[in-house]
Amino acid sequence: MPADETPPTFEELQAKVAELESQCEQRVDQAQANGKLLGELVDHSAANVFAADCNLRLLAINRTAQETLKRFYGLSPQVGDYILQFLAGQPDIKRQLEPMWPRVLLGKAFIENVAIGERHYEMRFNPLRDAQRRVQGGYLFAYDITERVIEQQRLRETEEALRQSQKMEAVGQLTGGIAHDFNNLLGGILAALEMAEQRQAEHRLADSQRLLATARHNTQRAATLVQRLLAFARQQKLVPQAVDVKGLVSDMRDLIDSSFNANITFVDETLAGQWRVRVDPPQLENALLNLCLNARDAMPMGGTLRIGCENTPLDHDEARALDLSAGDYLRITLSDTGVGMTDQVLQRALEPFFTTKPLGQGSGLGLSIVYGFIRQSGGQLRISSEPRQGTQIALYLPRDNEVLPVSVAQPTAAPTTEPGRHRVMLVEDQDTLRLLISEVLEESGHEVHAFADGQSALKALHTGLHPDLLITDIGLPKGVDGRQLAATCLNLPDEVAVLFITGYSELTGMAKALPDSRTEILYKPFALAVLKQHVDRLLEKLHGKP
Repeated sequence: MPADETPPTFEELQAKVAELESQCEQRVDQAQANGKLLGELVDHSAANVFAADCNLRLLAINRTAQETLKRFYGLSPQVGDYILQFLAGQPDIKRQLEPMWPRVLLGKAFIENVAIGERHYEMRFNPLRDAQRRVQGGYLFAYDITERVIEQQRLRETEEALRQSQKMEAVGQLTGGIAHDFNNLLGGILAALEMAEQRQAEHRLADSQRLLATARHNTQRAATLVQRLLAFARQQKLVPQAVDVKGLVSDMRDLIDSSFNANITFVDETLAGQWRVRVDPPQLENALLNLCLNARDAMPMGGTLRIGCENTPLDHDEARALDLSAGDYLRITLSDTGVGMTDQVLQRALEPFFTTKPLGQGSGLGLSIVYGFIRQSGGQLRISSEPRQGTQIALYLPRDNEVLPVSVAQPTAAPTTEPGRHRVMLVEDQDTLRLLISEVLEESGHEVHAFADGQSALKALHTGLHPDLLITDIGLPKGVDGRQLAATCLNLPDEVAVLFITGYSELTGMAKALPDSRTEILYKPFALAVLKQHVDRLLEKLHGKP
């Protein structure tokens, strides 16, 4: 202290101490008020808040968490309880949380979405550290996101319904063209059969065989056309997979040709050996077919539609211009020589429900759904068009980088012995097909019991008919279907093989759910030789032959 300064008096020191004590009390009161406010905020938070030590002893729990546990799970935990003990009667919760706690004790912070019963939670885990940054436990903020999950599921279902409705709109537009093609094919079949009958009467067997081959070829073309339409219209879950665009467009050729008038030329310029893309194949078919239908409508006086594809690597600048990530893409282009679009139409072309077609001739959803599908697949859609100069649509889809496994075809050994005589129950409501199948089976030496409906077949089973093989259509009249007959046969004392025959492509997924190797499914139309192969294979399996 400087010599010229007077030391403070005792009273002054007391006043100073009182002032400091008052300031400390104010700060303590403020800290307590802040702590109380923070506690109130946490207590009334929308989050379920928990804190526990390294031994899973509960250190803190807010009111929201207590109410949630009480309302949905009948639990009333208190601070000091051990979590694993009060969750002993809740194995589902315990199973979900147990693997997560070791990660917290390792000092990791992470977020997990968890379903517990009918509730869904977003769980935010964080380590609890002391002043030396050592982990002393952890704390959890769990947000109930059940309503959000339900809403997302509703949105997905709505999107799927929208996609399916647009697909069926396209099917409706295809119907006229397919009916025309189908009538042409049927006309060729009838004419060939009529001429073959005449040539047989004239003993010109070579000409008769040639005409029968023509009828068979037209039948196969008609069957392929129907199967493609049914596969396109089928509602199914999206399954992204590696797709060869060249092969996909080639398979669509009949559908595309059927949708066009005679004055429109379709040119497939896709190239073999281009990069594969990872998308859902039916959705890509749907997208391309909708774009083809748009191109058709844009060429009322005729014209040309070209579809091509090429490998397109994009650097950072090129990708940024397309709102994509840099990388490898396949660019699919559809170019028509139609009426084109004005700038005003082009700017709104991707808007939902925007259409330039007359009322009742389009929903305005086609392009917007295609755009949504391409974006969800990680790609981009771009349109360039001018009035009277046609339109070009470019689809950029990311390259599939998975290495294709190399498979070696295994030779299939032909049966070394002719199958013996077996008892076959045949249930088919189409008289002609039932007659032909019966004849083929009887020529193979089998004893055939044929029925036109499921009810009479079921009655025969209940009165003692025990077949070795059941061949049945799935959809049958009189209230008993093929599945019910199969279930009855499989419950018989002796083993029975089952062959389902059906013309419905939506049952394609049923093949994965067949009970065992002695049950198979065959899709109509089929060659009788293929039917015989199925029969022989099933009977061999029935008797344990390799």
